[in-house]
Amino acid sequence: MIRERISNAWQMLMGNKGRSILTMLGIIVGIASVITVVSVGEGAKDAVLGQFDQVGASSLLLSVSSGQAADSDYLNIDDVEAVREQIPDLRFVSAEYQLIGRTDRYGDSTMVFITGIDQDWMRISNLTLTEGRQFSLPELDRSVPVMIMEEETAKRLYPGRSPVGETIEINLRGILMEAEVVGVGYSVVSQMTSFADMEMDRPMIVYIPLSTAIDFSGGEARFSRIIAMADSPDHLQATGEQMVNVLENRHGNQGENLYSVTETAQLLEQADMVASIFTNFIAIVAAISLLVGGIGVMNIMLVSVTERTREIGLRKALGATMNDIMWQFLFESSILTFVGGVLGIISGMLFSRVIGYYFGFAPIIVLQTVVIAVLFSTAIGLFFGLYPARKAAKLSPIDALRRE
Repeated sequence: MIRERISNAWQMLMGNKGRSILTMLGIIVGIASVITVVSVGEGAKDAVLGQFDQVGASSLLLSVSSGQAADSDYLNIDDVEAVREQIPDLRFVSAEYQLIGRTDRYGDSTMVFITGIDQDWMRISNLTLTEGRQFSLPELDRSVPVMIMEEETAKRLYPGRSPVGETIEINLRGILMEAEVVGVGYSVVSQMTSFADMEMDRPMIVYIPLSTAIDFSGGEARFSRIIAMADSPDHLQATGEQMVNVLENRHGNQGENLYSVTETAQLLEQADMVASIFTNFIAIVAAISLLVGGIGVMNIMLVSVTERTREIGLRKALGATMNDIMWQFLFESSILTFVGGVLGIISGMLFSRVIGYYFGFAPIIVLQTVVIAVLFSTAIGLFFGLYPARKAAKLSPIDALRRE
């Protein structure tokens, strides 16, 4: 019986292919949007968290509370050395010195986020190059004006060509710095600190030797962050407390809670939460389009009931029950949305692969999302097809046969 009803419903839909395809488009677009958003979101999250994981479970980020700290509470290079000397559990310790400058490219003044780095910073951050070379030890020690660009920054400032070997001019508080680009790459720590500060829209990022950054600041640089890597992930909390104690003793601000330490694991949880909330929100917005598609199904089914009034009357006169008529239309609406859902899933998978290829990561197809999409699209067909089906089932056979 069910197979016969499905066959009849399919034949009826194929009798008007154009209208059936147009009706399914709303469902296809809705399901494809949900699958694409979730797959791309999960893939991007996995790529970012994978890079975070490269920093290691034994990394720490110490930050100064900028809203409460006085100038004397900020950190200097002697603080970094004191932390390195007084806490033997730390393998690497480095300041993260940040400056903001501007560069003129193609007639536009562009903001550039400059980070002064040393050898320990490069080890902690797992600075990975895609072009060029790392800073040499003499360049790090002697304030040589050389630069490594973040990959995305290089693409924006030098579209279609490599910046390695080029000289770029940056305005730092009225002082012009000409630096040679020696490498292009990406750093995990830059992404980690952006999540820590919730800075989702960051300026372009470049790296210069810490000694160079200090020289261009007049030789008295103040830092807001120290990054460190311990020998072991055990007792990280105690190690972080030691870092805070060393700095509070040096600056005489004990008990003011001006320094906070964040572990990599905490940043991973924060990044995961932010990415999940964003992906789920966009998926919900995309799912709303499914309701629009469902309304389209209901409209077409109502038109179909009106067009097939005499057919309904004839079937009832030949013995068809109200349930027979109702299930006929319910099967038609459910088949429309089920097929639309399957095509939407296939389209979503293809779109997500294209987007992943373009942005350089692999989308993750979540089986649970696929199953829910199929069930939800079928449920939409049943829900929005119920009213037209009941309307068809309630038609009087005599009145139906009289209609032209």
